Amino acid sequence: MTDPEIHTWWPQLSADAKDTLDALGGDLIPDIVRDEVEHITGSRMPRDEHLTVHDRDFIRTQREAVD
Repeated sequence: MTDPEIHTWWPQLSADAKDTLDALGGDLIPDIVRDEVEHITGSRMPRDEHLTVHDRDFIRTQREAVD
C-alpha cells in the first residue's frame, strides 16, 4: 500500500496525474503525482514509492464506469 494511502489522495488528484499514474502500471510514482499528493495530504511520498497490487485494484474500481 502506498504511504499515504491511495484512498486519501486519489479522488483529489488531477486528471493528468491520474492518467500518468494509471499508464505506469506499477513503476515508480512520478514527481508530478508525488507533488500533488504532498499538496493534498501534506505528506511527501518516498522517492522509491510504487503502486501495489491493492493500489492498482483501487484505481481500476475508481475508473470503472458507473451503470
